[in-house]
Amino acid sequence: MKTQDNKYNTQSINIVLFGKEAKSIDALRATLEVSGHIVSQAKTIADVEKLFCENEFEAIFLTTEPQGGATAELFETLSLISPELIVVGYGTNPTPSEVIQFIRSGGSDYFSLPKEFGVVNDRLRVLIQKQQASTKALQMAHKIEKENDELSQELANNFCETKKKIQQVALGAEFQTLVSQELDVESMLRTALGYTLTRVGAMNAAVYLREGSSDWGIGAFINYDRQPEQFQSLVDVIGPAVSHTISNDTQIHHNKKGSSFADAYGLDPVDFSGSEVVSYGCYAGDTCMAVVVLFRDEARPFDSESIETIETLRTIFGQQLGTILRIHQRADSDWPSESYGDDDWSIDKAA
Repeated sequence: MKTQDNKYNTQSINIVLFGKEAKSIDALRATLEVSGHIVSQAKTIADVEKLFCENEFEAIFLTTEPQGGATAELFETLSLISPELIVVGYGTNPTPSEVIQFIRSGGSDYFSLPKEFGVVNDRLRVLIQKQQASTKALQMAHKIEKENDELSQELANNFCETKKKIQQVALGAEFQTLVSQELDVESMLRTALGYTLTRVGAMNAAVYLREGSSDWGIGAFINYDRQPEQFQSLVDVIGPAVSHTISNDTQIHHNKKGSSFADAYGLDPVDFSGSEVVSYGCYAGDTCMAVVVLFRDEARPFDSESIETIETLRTIFGQQLGTILRIHQRADSDWPSESYGDDDWSIDKAA
């Protein structure tokens, strides 16, 4: 049923007549069809169920005559089939208690026939308008509820994003305070890597610093879960293989399969099997100051929050490294190329 000019259209609805008394049903059917309604007849509950399975109906007229009249079972069936259905009762000379009981069972109105034939269509029109208004209000309520749910979800997402941003800003400020106190490359590397481990978790790490105009050497490393001799050989191999490429790339690269990282740089896949690898350059302006490779068992993956933290820290790390080098006015050849001894680290293991 459609609305037009903000008025409800109550014409030509589908109605079921339930009952066995031919005289009353025929007269009622004629009354309804005169107003353009489409009327179907059912004599049993099974007939009602069949009709509702085959078509959609807006109203049903139920007789309350003792034989084949409305029952609690029928009301229950109708409420399950079509909760918004208009249920109207009719009978000849009904008692007040019969009418009251019908309305209490879920009926919308009741007609005493034949004396109320003349008002059937007018009162039915009012019922249809109420049903349409109720349906429209329900639809609007569902729409508002859906919009509220979507808004709540959006607000929750925005809150989470804002909270993450605030946490990253606080983390960056804390890291900046720590490394800004270090005016020596070695001390700054130790502080930076220690803080990164605290925030991102235990992992293997190798930091490469520029030596001369084009070469890169190991500045510091952390051996978390490898044999010392094997790890020393590994970091010596990684640097020449990856530093030139990574130092010319401003993006962080996260390889969830270590073998793909190894394949990309011509390294032995066995060394990175079962590991996740994160690699990136640290910049001061347009200059790459350091190349970093982090890796650990894929059972402890680098999640999105870890990557965001690394992004925050690497920017500050690169800027502070550039500041220190400017202060000391070091030549490229003076950059540290030796790793640190075990006594220099307070967390995890270092070679």
